Amino acid sequence: MNSNGLLQKHWFQVTVHFLLDALLFLSGHIAAALLVIKYDDFTATQAIDSYWPQFALAAVAFSSSLYIAGLYTSHSVNRSGYRRFFTLGICLVFSALVLIGLSYFGNARPLGRIFLATATGIVGAAALAHHAYLLYSLKAANERVAYMITCPFDEGEMRIFSEIGLQHLDFVGTIPALGYTPTSDVRVLGTTSDLEKIATEHRLDRILVTGKALNNPTLCKRFCQLRYSGVTVMPLIIVCEEIDQHVPLELISPEWLLNASGEPQLLYIKKVKRLFDIVTSISLLVVSLPILLLAMLAVKITSRGPVFYHQRRSGRFGREFHMIKLRTMRTDAEKAGIQWASGGANGSRDPRVTLVGGLLRKYRIDEIPQLWNVLKGEMSFVGPRPERPEIIEDLAKQIPYYEERMMVQPGITGWAQVNYPYGASVMDARRKLEYDLYYLKHMSLFLDLFILLDTVRTVIFGGADGRIRKVEPAALERWQQLKTDNEKEASADVVGAA
Repeated sequence: MNSNGLLQKHWFQVTVHFLLDALLFLSGHIAAALLVIKYDDFTATQAIDSYWPQFALAAVAFSSSLYIAGLYTSHSVNRSGYRRFFTLGICLVFSALVLIGLSYFGNARPLGRIFLATATGIVGAAALAHHAYLLYSLKAANERVAYMITCPFDEGEMRIFSEIGLQHLDFVGTIPALGYTPTSDVRVLGTTSDLEKIATEHRLDRILVTGKALNNPTLCKRFCQLRYSGVTVMPLIIVCEEIDQHVPLELISPEWLLNASGEPQLLYIKKVKRLFDIVTSISLLVVSLPILLLAMLAVKITSRGPVFYHQRRSGRFGREFHMIKLRTMRTDAEKAGIQWASGGANGSRDPRVTLVGGLLRKYRIDEIPQLWNVLKGEMSFVGPRPERPEIIEDLAKQIPYYEERMMVQPGITGWAQVNYPYGASVMDARRKLEYDLYYLKHMSLFLDLFILLDTVRTVIFGGADGRIRKVEPAALERWQQLKTDNEKEASADVVGAA
């Protein structure tokens, strides 16, 4: 059985590799200083004492560039080894240039060529070994899973599993309940009466179940026995969270939603996140001011009308506020009423968007003025995208749990924004909600920092790549009917028990 811990907490693993690369960079430069710096009036120890802030900042730049390049994600296993290590070299050169630039601040003596070459060689060798191990572990990380089927509802969920097609999971077959005959044409490994035997013979790492099976007292006892044998039993929705960092709406239950609402730490939401927003927004306003001024000038020169665009949006708990952006559309863009902003997902451009506006939207420059909304406390830097009240009212009627995304402050950027391109349909809104709900459950300072780095990637490469998951409408309709029937049955059981 696989024991490499692929499905451990994703962000914990990312943080470990991020910090390890930064430590390797810092240690490599300290080692290089001890080896080659031998000035008469400037010892290696003095050099380290003098330059360690620059070393530390460049180390963060190194790890950040590796994250932006996508070398810490499980999806990076699809890259060839050559491409991966070439990217590693580019990030190392970039970090060396950052260090050279930083060395001119606060130090009279610049870093020597021999020192830089030695440090780059040491860090390069160490980082190469680290990422060779990371690549090996990702390639060897496949887990063997089976799906337990106890009723038609479970079969519907199994179809969702096959539609999603999660990476690093080898679907071995199904384990139907004793007396139940699956209608799906899938491999049957045996019945639930032989769980331990099946797990051993087929070398299973995980058995996926629905909440209905977990609530069965008899099966739950068997699951506990399996756990102590090294086989994990868990709902499919948790696997989606850990591997793909999204929450399929088809799998959400009221129980999951209730548990998710208790996950975020209140201290972070109330205190740390607000402090993070203030510091980040002020810093970015200062840094982005030249870009903002140029963008304002471009909007004014190339189109008639105001430079800024004010729009009514819904904030936390539905409280309305006026969001400010650079105007990217014609002034008569909504003469026919409120419309979806189209384009982005299929490479097309909304005909209402101006030529300059398209460029501003692609690189998210039009959203810089929203930093003022963040400073005022109407928005957060990271959170679900704020929508218009009219659109929210319409989508809430068509998409289950849609209003849950308003339980936290909306954000300029967010997990959905960096993982899914601009949407122009109800189905796009469904898919983006899956990422928003994941963020609501897992929000933390580290996740916000990584989302900021993902935003940098989005700006550099001109948009989110989007891990777009498609489910056939017929399969989705059938699943929703099964889910409704199951919930009615559960509700009837509760009424009967009362």
